[in-house]
Amino acid sequence: MLQNVRVWFRKTGTAKYISHLDLTRCMARALKLSGLPVWYTQGFNPRIYMTFAMPLSLGFSGEQECMDIRLIQEADFEQAVVKLNSCLPEDIRILKIAIPLHKFDAISLAAYQLKLEWEEPQILEAAFDRLLKRDSVIVLKHGKKGDKSFDIKPFFISTIKASVPGALLIDVTLPCSTEGSVNPALLLEALKQYEGFEPYSTITRKSLMTKDFSDIQ
Repeated sequence: MLQNVRVWFRKTGTAKYISHLDLTRCMARALKLSGLPVWYTQGFNPRIYMTFAMPLSLGFSGEQECMDIRLIQEADFEQAVVKLNSCLPEDIRILKIAIPLHKFDAISLAAYQLKLEWEEPQILEAAFDRLLKRDSVIVLKHGKKGDKSFDIKPFFISTIKASVPGALLIDVTLPCSTEGSVNPALLLEALKQYEGFEPYSTITRKSLMTKDFSDIQ
């Protein structure tokens, strides 16, 4: 009897620069080397069944990412975490394995933190405040069907800002689902376009959430 399980992992450091395809290959290799009783798809070219929740954009870190796999027999989840981590690079760490409580289509939101490095972060914060006081903030959103103008103003109203030495931290929750997502990098485009600032930035996805702002399980 197949058992669906959810694997939670962190993708940080240099691992944020590997593509989703390379991440899939990395996870498949680790699952195979670990000896876990994973289920393979049927057909001419069997492969380990894996499905990821809302793949990260290239260059983004993720603190609570997840993928679903299937086991053909029961396994000790704590031991499985240890085995998998022994087969993965240091910047990809398995956090836990559990029985999923939500389906991936329950994901509606994602929490992000943007770290914008600047010698005087209060100047950057003032520019950010001016930006969001505008009636609209139009940037180009890149898509498979081409670029289109997009107003990000309605999505960046609920933000939390904090200055730390040499940087401005911005925490924001944005739509993130199969029906459509808002990329936090669009804020950086707007800062450059409207305020002339182009700080060195890092973007981390902190969690994936349901529409009622609870973390998916």
